[in-house]
Amino acid sequence: MSMVLWLFLRLFFSLVIGYYANEKGRNMWAWGIAALVFTPIIVGIILALMPDNTDKDSGKSATPSSNGSYKDDTVEEVRCPECGYLADAGEQYCPRCGEMLW
Repeated sequence: MSMVLWLFLRLFFSLVIGYYANEKGRNMWAWGIAALVFTPIIVGIILALMPDNTDKDSGKSATPSSNGSYKDDTVEEVRCPECGYLADAGEQYCPRCGEMLW
């Protein structure tokens, strides 16, 4: 009986870890399985110490840009007709080549 209870609690807390990972913008399946395989306590502590990976305003995950930093998904961008660089929609000239964007 105690073994069944132990397995049920481990599965329950693994699901909680998966939900918490999803709220932090992480893959809920990977974190839930990791909590099931290892231990929910250790995986939960590691997850809690990791930085939040969601955009605070929209709740969407941030996406990495070409230089490795994270950019906001809601910013509109315009592709330069000359070099193909993605510049902000408010830019008048391309920051890379100087071509007029409008």
